[in-house]
Amino acid sequence: MSDFDSDHDIYPMPLFPQLTVSNVEESTAWYEALGFDVIYSMPVMAHVRYRKYADVMLVADRSEGDADAETTRGNGVAIYLTVEDEAIDDVAERAEETGADVVAPPHETGWNTRETTVRDPDGYELVFSERTETDRSFEDVMGSSDA
Repeated sequence: MSDFDSDHDIYPMPLFPQLTVSNVEESTAWYEALGFDVIYSMPVMAHVRYRKYADVMLVADRSEGDADAETTRGNGVAIYLTVEDEAIDDVAERAEETGADVVAPPHETGWNTRETTVRDPDGYELVFSERTETDRSFEDVMGSSDA
Protein backbone atom coordinates (compact mmCIF):
# COMPACT_ATOMS: atom_id res chain seq x y z
CA MET A 1 0.00 0.00 0.00
CA SER A 2 1.25 3.45 -0.89
CA ASP A 3 2.17 6.04 1.73
CA PHE A 4 0.69 8.72 -0.53
CA ASP A 5 -2.77 10.19 -0.24
CA SER A 6 -4.70 8.34 -2.95
CA ASP A 7 -6.16 11.63 -4.17
CA HIS A 8 -2.64 12.90 -4.90
CA ASP A 9 -0.86 9.77 -6.12
CA ILE A 10 0.91 9.94 -9.44
CA TYR A 11 0.03 6.99 -11.68
CA PRO A 12 -0.12 6.14 -15.39
CA MET A 13 -3.15 7.88 -16.85
CA PRO A 14 -5.07 6.44 -19.80
CA LEU A 15 -5.92 9.98 -20.95
CA PHE A 16 -4.48 13.28 -19.70
CA PRO A 17 -5.81 16.33 -21.57
CA GLN A 18 -3.68 19.45 -21.65
CA LEU A 19 -5.55 22.75 -21.95
CA THR A 20 -3.82 25.97 -22.96
CA VAL A 21 -5.15 28.71 -20.68
CA SER A 22 -4.80 32.48 -20.62
CA ASN A 23 -3.96 32.63 -16.89
CA VAL A 24 -2.80 29.51 -15.01
CA GLU A 25 -3.42 30.98 -11.55
CA GLU A 26 -6.98 32.13 -12.33
CA SER A 27 -7.83 28.89 -14.14
CA THR A 28 -6.47 26.81 -11.26
CA ALA A 29 -8.62 28.76 -8.80
CA TRP A 30 -11.67 28.25 -11.05
CA TYR A 31 -11.11 24.48 -11.27
CA GLU A 32 -10.53 24.30 -7.49
CA ALA A 33 -13.81 26.13 -6.85
CA LEU A 34 -15.55 23.57 -9.05
CA GLY A 35 -14.23 20.71 -6.91
CA PHE A 36 -10.89 19.77 -8.48
CA ASP A 37 -7.80 19.15 -6.30
CA VAL A 38 -4.49 20.75 -7.21
CA ILE A 39 -1.89 17.99 -7.53
CA TYR A 40 0.97 20.25 -8.59
CA SER A 41 1.23 23.89 -9.57
CA MET A 42 3.83 26.33 -10.81
CA PRO A 43 3.49 29.65 -12.70
CA VAL A 44 3.39 28.06 -16.17
CA MET A 45 1.29 24.95 -15.45
CA ALA A 46 -1.02 23.22 -12.99
CA HIS A 47 -2.07 19.59 -12.67
CA VAL A 48 -5.65 19.38 -11.35
CA ARG A 49 -7.73 16.28 -10.56
CA TYR A 50 -11.50 15.83 -10.27
CA ARG A 51 -11.11 12.21 -9.16
CA LYS A 52 -8.80 9.30 -9.97
CA TYR A 53 -8.17 9.08 -13.73
CA ALA A 54 -9.90 12.44 -14.28
CA ASP A 55 -6.86 14.71 -14.46
CA VAL A 56 -6.34 17.88 -16.49
CA MET A 57 -3.12 19.79 -17.15
CA LEU A 58 -3.54 23.57 -17.37
CA VAL A 59 -0.67 25.14 -19.33
CA ALA A 60 0.13 28.81 -19.89
CA ASP A 61 -0.35 30.17 -23.39
CA ARG A 62 3.17 31.08 -24.51
CA SER A 63 2.12 32.58 -27.84
CA GLU A 64 1.25 36.04 -26.49
CA GLY A 65 2.18 38.67 -29.05
CA ASP A 66 2.82 36.12 -31.81
CA ALA A 67 -0.26 36.34 -34.06
CA ASP A 68 0.84 33.32 -36.12
CA ALA A 69 1.21 31.11 -33.06
CA GLU A 70 -1.82 32.20 -31.03
CA THR A 71 -4.14 29.35 -30.21
CA THR A 72 -7.90 29.45 -30.15
CA ARG A 73 -8.78 28.18 -26.72
CA GLY A 74 -11.86 26.13 -26.04
CA ASN A 75 -13.10 26.01 -29.62
CA GLY A 76 -14.95 22.70 -29.97
CA VAL A 77 -13.30 21.07 -26.96
CA ALA A 78 -15.42 19.29 -24.35
CA ILE A 79 -14.14 17.02 -21.60
CA TYR A 80 -16.53 14.45 -20.11
CA LEU A 81 -16.11 13.67 -16.41
CA THR A 82 -18.01 10.85 -14.73
CA VAL A 83 -19.46 11.85 -11.37
CA GLU A 84 -19.36 9.11 -8.74
CA ASP A 85 -19.19 10.64 -5.25
CA GLU A 86 -21.75 13.41 -5.64
CA ALA A 87 -24.86 14.23 -7.65
CA ILE A 88 -24.99 16.21 -10.89
CA ASP A 89 -27.30 18.71 -9.21
CA ASP A 90 -24.60 19.34 -6.57
CA VAL A 91 -22.00 19.98 -9.28
CA ALA A 92 -24.33 22.41 -11.08
CA GLU A 93 -25.21 24.19 -7.84
CA ARG A 94 -21.54 24.60 -6.92
CA ALA A 95 -20.79 25.90 -10.43
CA GLU A 96 -23.60 28.48 -10.19
CA GLU A 97 -22.45 29.55 -6.71
CA THR A 98 -18.95 30.24 -8.04
CA GLY A 99 -20.30 32.23 -10.98
CA ALA A 100 -19.31 29.65 -13.59
CA ASP A 101 -20.97 29.71 -17.00
CA VAL A 102 -23.44 26.81 -16.83
CA VAL A 103 -24.03 26.06 -20.52
CA ALA A 104 -26.54 23.26 -19.91
CA PRO A 105 -28.32 22.78 -16.59
CA PRO A 106 -28.78 19.24 -15.27
CA HIS A 107 -30.80 17.17 -17.73
CA GLU A 108 -31.52 13.56 -18.69
CA THR A 109 -30.01 12.27 -21.93
CA GLY A 110 -31.13 9.55 -24.30
CA TRP A 111 -28.09 7.44 -23.37
CA ASN A 112 -28.94 6.75 -19.71
CA THR A 113 -27.12 9.67 -18.11
CA ARG A 114 -27.89 12.89 -16.31
CA GLU A 115 -25.50 15.67 -17.30
CA THR A 116 -24.63 19.30 -16.80
CA THR A 117 -22.18 21.34 -18.88
CA VAL A 118 -19.99 24.14 -17.54
CA ARG A 119 -17.68 26.42 -19.58
CA ASP A 120 -14.34 27.41 -18.05
CA PRO A 121 -12.82 30.92 -18.37
CA ASP A 122 -11.02 29.94 -21.61
CA GLY A 123 -14.08 28.44 -23.29
CA TYR A 124 -13.43 24.74 -22.65
CA GLU A 125 -16.58 22.81 -21.81
CA LEU A 126 -16.67 20.33 -18.95
CA VAL A 127 -19.55 17.88 -19.13
CA PHE A 128 -20.24 16.23 -15.78
CA SER A 129 -22.15 12.99 -16.27
CA GLU A 130 -23.71 10.31 -14.06
CA ARG A 131 -25.51 7.11 -15.00
CA THR A 132 -29.20 7.21 -14.17
CA GLU A 133 -30.16 3.53 -14.26
CA THR A 134 -27.25 1.28 -13.43
CA ASP A 135 -29.12 -1.97 -14.07
CA ARG A 136 -29.78 -1.31 -17.78
CA SER A 137 -27.62 -2.97 -20.41
CA PHE A 138 -26.01 -1.10 -23.29
CA GLU A 139 -28.47 -2.69 -25.74
CA ASP A 140 -31.44 -1.57 -23.61
CA VAL A 141 -30.16 1.99 -23.53
CA MET A 142 -29.00 2.38 -27.13
CA GLY A 143 -31.21 -0.14 -28.89
CA SER A 144 -29.99 -2.86 -31.18
CA SER A 145 -28.30 -1.96 -34.43
CA ASP A 146 -28.21 -3.94 -37.64
CA ALA A 147 -25.36 -1.80 -39.00
